[in-house]
Amino acid sequence: MIKQSFAAVLIGLTLPAAAQVRSDTELTSKVAASPPALPAQPQDADAVICRPPQQLPGQRLYGPRVCKPQRQWDDLHRQGLDIGPDGESVVASEKFRTVHGCNSGLAC
Repeated sequence: MIKQSFAAVLIGLTLPAAAQVRSDTELTSKVAASPPALPAQPQDADAVICRPPQQLPGQRLYGPRVCKPQRQWDDLHRQGLDIGPDGESVVASEKFRTVHGCNSGLAC
């Protein structure tokens, strides 16, 4: 009786692990099989792109949504700049500073 109970417990403990291995393999094969789709044509430079509101520093409030043509966003980012959370000020881009560091001489 004890041997049968022990065997049932061991089988019960191994079933979830076997199911987990199978689902991980299936998930990995599905992820690897679908590469991200690239845009078929280049983006229009005059298309209006809106940035969602960002949290204002030191507050719980969010600033306004900022909408500009793609060309203006590209010009700002090329200079290492971005629009501040208030929607009006021009500030140094965090992404630019992270990638290039402050020794580059731009936007620091």
